[in-house]
Amino acid sequence: MLKQLLRHLPTTRAKQADLNRASRRVSITIRSYREATREIQEEIERNGFARYLIYDKGE
Repeated sequence: MLKQLLRHLPTTRAKQADLNRASRRVSITIRSYREATREIQEEIERNGFARYLIYDKGE
């Protein structure tokens, strides 16, 4: 019952909305990094020597 009351408070709703926005931003960021990773992996497969360039630590 207390949880239901707290859920209706403006500060709780604002915090929940902020949390939802942050969660969506994180999801979008993760998705974009996955897409970039796929593109890099495809390039490595297309270009056999690219793996040496990408993983070279420059020592």
